[in-house]
Amino acid sequence: MEGANLSRISSFVLGFEKRRFWIGVDVHKNSYSIALRRSDNAHLTWTSPASPKLLVDQVRRFGIDVSTVAYEAGPTGFTLVRELKSAGLNVIVAAPSRIPRPVRAGAKCDRLDCIKLSDYAARGMLKSIAVPSIDEEARRALLRRRHALVDSTRRCKQRIKSQLLYMGVKAPKEITHWSKASARALKKVPMRPCARLVMDSLLRELDFLNSELRQVERELFRAVKDRVSGSSISYLKSVPGVGPIVATSFALELFRPERFTKADQVSSYLGLAPMVRQSGQSRSSGRLVPVGQSRLRSLLIEAAWSWKSKDPYAAALYNRFVSRMGIAQKAICAVARKLAIILWRLIVEKGFYRSQLAATG
Repeated sequence: MEGANLSRISSFVLGFEKRRFWIGVDVHKNSYSIALRRSDNAHLTWTSPASPKLLVDQVRRFGIDVSTVAYEAGPTGFTLVRELKSAGLNVIVAAPSRIPRPVRAGAKCDRLDCIKLSDYAARGMLKSIAVPSIDEEARRALLRRRHALVDSTRRCKQRIKSQLLYMGVKAPKEITHWSKASARALKKVPMRPCARLVMDSLLRELDFLNSELRQVERELFRAVKDRVSGSSISYLKSVPGVGPIVATSFALELFRPERFTKADQVSSYLGLAPMVRQSGQSRSSGRLVPVGQSRLRSLLIEAAWSWKSKDPYAAALYNRFVSRMGIAQKAICAVARKLAIILWRLIVEKGFYRSQLAATG
């Protein structure tokens, strides 16, 4: 810290050493914008390099009682919160979607953002997200890499189909359902030399992505074979229609499921909670709240279709929702919400699925 900044901070805290302070940090890749808020609502702001250890040293150098340090969750991860907590500081990592926003748009800059965070923290208007441990974060990163590879594989297949359409070449029937026969059929399709080079390049890319996907999935399943994770995934897989990918995704994305105390919290976290609209005597449930785990939500909806086809209880549940809502997509989302709650209960209660147990949930 520059000497001028240190002098300003010393003057700012003078006379308030025994009172509480709040700190808001606007975190970026190369810099932190920091606001120090006094109990009389006065602020002091400065900028420092993006170094968690440096920020901890700065706070310690103040010699003051810091009630809370607040910053917004983002691409910089959780290194800062871990460093601050190891120094004994109370930290709030706020989800961007949960931070209060002004009704009308106004000026915005890093300095104003960090002041806003310190003010919200002082007024108790921020709630921290759950911060995964280093091990939980690493396994979740492996899971998300698997999902990214699935997306890349799907896009590569679409590029192959688009290339055939663009060249006016009839697509072989083998690519309707992709398999090893699909690649063999594509290699036999007659094309001009340069077009053949393009197709061969796309097929090599697809082969690489499939190979990477298989390897990452092997490592992922190996990483969750420990006693605790393995048992949790076994409980989840006992539900008809829930396979290893859905079970593993649910267990890793819903890390420490015991932190949820109500089913509504689980459905909200997953983005499966309907948005309720009420005015006077009228009340309706609209679209799903657009927050939460989008990938896990889509996996649960896919699993809900399979669950419906394999479990009479789920089929009856779906039929009841369809008769009430009249739209299959809305009904299956409601079934997926019920499925998510059941999976959460299985992990917390450490038990296997039974239809009569589900009926009481």
